[in-house]
Amino acid sequence: MQLMYEDSNILGAVELNKADITDSAGGRADSMELIFNDSDTWSRWNPKKNDRIQIIDSGFDTGVMYADELEQRSGLFIIRALPFPQSVKERNTKGWENVRFTEIVREITNKHGFKLQAFGIEDHFYNRIDQNEQADLKFLSFRCILEGYVLKISAGKVIIYNESYMENQASARTINKNEFDGRYKFLSTSTHIYAGCRLTYGNYKSNYMPANAPAGPILKLSNIQVTSQTEADRYARNLLRFYNKHEYTGSFTIKKDAGLAAGVNTNITGLGMSDGKYFLSSVVHRLVEGKTSINARRVLEGY
Repeated sequence: MQLMYEDSNILGAVELNKADITDSAGGRADSMELIFNDSDTWSRWNPKKNDRIQIIDSGFDTGVMYADELEQRSGLFIIRALPFPQSVKERNTKGWENVRFTEIVREITNKHGFKLQAFGIEDHFYNRIDQNEQADLKFLSFRCILEGYVLKISAGKVIIYNESYMENQASARTINKNEFDGRYKFLSTSTHIYAGCRLTYGNYKSNYMPANAPAGPILKLSNIQVTSQTEADRYARNLLRFYNKHEYTGSFTIKKDAGLAAGVNTNITGLGMSDGKYFLSSVVHRLVEGKTSINARRVLEGY
């Protein structure tokens, strides 16, 4: 393993107690948590927020991350890092008129020096879009939710993909219950699960009630800006998916598999009623422990 700190491999100079790398499928940033036993050493080095950190381990590479939190606690030193510097968190206000989705995306990614990758998206046209005192990535993430897309930040890239498109891809592998290490949990919930979505804004109204939706209340929204009926219908469908995709979830740990990434599908077997095709929403590689912890949700079909 290499532990690169400001371009120097410091692994031999520190006592690494924990190295957890969280790979998120989107909606929240990838992250890194490092815990060291040698607090005094780090005090002499005087680390700072925005310092660059990277871990490379047997083909696994976090890409460059930036120190976001530094903590001293009872003989330990803890670094938590994100894949972007502090400057990205600045709140901004801006409006666009007669603009396409990718124009907004490219403006923001170019502004912060990210490369862009997109999978299965449509380049929707907007009459008017407003960003009101929001950090750029938070604003862009919400635009993605409205369109049924997901925003992921990783290794200097903004990755945007159509969630339905990704869930329709073939499973990368099968994980059997016999591979689970320790406790596991699979849940079918009714909390924040809806039978349909009713979206209203000004003169625009949309009621989206899919035939295969679960039983539940209607999701009612009236604070989402829309400028056409087409937008209202599209947003209602995608917001219902945003909530209902979490109806069936699971969490478990397996032996470390550095090749397993968030955003891919797997078949989970050996459980009985919870067997099925699942989308990996987050994968935590626990490098020191030699384990991989997974949060997954069953793929949502029909919308």
